[in-house]
Amino acid sequence: MIRAIFGGMPIVLLAASLYWALRRRPGQRPAGTLSLSALLACFAVSFSAYQPAIRAIEDSITPDFSRLISNSATLSAAASVSSVLLYLNHDTSEARRRLRWRLRLLALAVATMAIAFAITPRAVMWSAAELQGKLDEAPASLHVYSVAYVAYLGYAVYDCLTQTWTRSRTATRTSQRIGLRTTAVGCVFALVYTAHKTINAVAALLGWTAIPDGRRCTSLFTPVDCAFSVTAPAIGVLLITAGLTVPAALWPLTQFLRRRWERQSIADLKPLWQDFTAALPEIVLETDATTNDEADFLLHRRVVEINDGILTLRPYRSLAVQQAAASEIEGRNLAHTTHGDAVIEAAVLASAIQAMRAGAEPEAEQAPQAPGTAARAGDLRAETIWLRSVARAYAASDVVRTASREATMLETV
Repeated sequence: MIRAIFGGMPIVLLAASLYWALRRRPGQRPAGTLSLSALLACFAVSFSAYQPAIRAIEDSITPDFSRLISNSATLSAAASVSSVLLYLNHDTSEARRRLRWRLRLLALAVATMAIAFAITPRAVMWSAAELQGKLDEAPASLHVYSVAYVAYLGYAVYDCLTQTWTRSRTATRTSQRIGLRTTAVGCVFALVYTAHKTINAVAALLGWTAIPDGRRCTSLFTPVDCAFSVTAPAIGVLLITAGLTVPAALWPLTQFLRRRWERQSIADLKPLWQDFTAALPEIVLETDATTNDEADFLLHRRVVEINDGILTLRPYRSLAVQQAAASEIEGRNLAHTTHGDAVIEAAVLASAIQAMRAGAEPEAEQAPQAPGTAARAGDLRAETIWLRSVARAYAASDVVRTASREATMLETV
């Protein structure tokens, strides 16, 4: 199971990294995009060390070289997380200024680890100590290695946690808030791992048993130490990666769904809008050379024009038609439902258009506005959803057609 998880994870992370680095975008590349790509690539390198084949190749250079590569990539990934969040929380120049300090610390930590690794004799490396059951007797150079690793990782994770929490409180998009809070939870798991590494380092310096069981991990939780040394960082990486990438990856999908909804809304409103503008051409908003023909702009215009038409037709809203339509809707067990209210409103509007076209006198007692009119005021989406229901009923409901025929008959009498 461990091989399946850690074997597939680098491939997924590397694919995500290439997506962010090579994806074509209109205009200039957003600030922080390369940091996100670097984050995913570093995580891919870090977790590749858990794949036996890759680890064997790296360790063929020198024993435990895979650990140095994995730990250095982990620290680089932590720095990349901070970089992404810096670009989210600050303007580009300020983010770069703050990032330079973090990169200097990263270079110092990795250099310290590399030097400590290089001066440690092969006979006392981690793998040799594991075979001999003497992990608690590691040389001072490996303790220095661990201190450098844990110190920077703890700093980076805490930095990530504070920045993520700060940004999540001001994020405007729901998906972004959820993503940032997911990242914060991932940072908590990473802090658990950091605390575990710190305790091990202190225990080794004091002569305690740093790792209770020298066996390799056989599952995500056995031996118990694996829950902290393997599972916690794995969950942390998954949550941090998901939190930072999924909301951004979903953005194109949500934009596509929004545009499709806007185009469908325009199509649904068309029958009602055409009859309104034919009877009331003055409600059509003026256009000029700068008029935007995007779907969201056109939909906004249509909703405004239909509402202007409804206001203009107010004197012709027949209370008798509304009551007759309401009675029919009640007989169909649709009273006080959105669909039933939309059919009644469509019937009233259909009869009002007929009356105005025929030059009829305004109604002595006008039908009241549709339910929820005041609550929808200023909410474009809610108003669009309501008018779509009215427009569909206007085009297809037999109740509306009956109201239109009766209104026509009354006009000819």
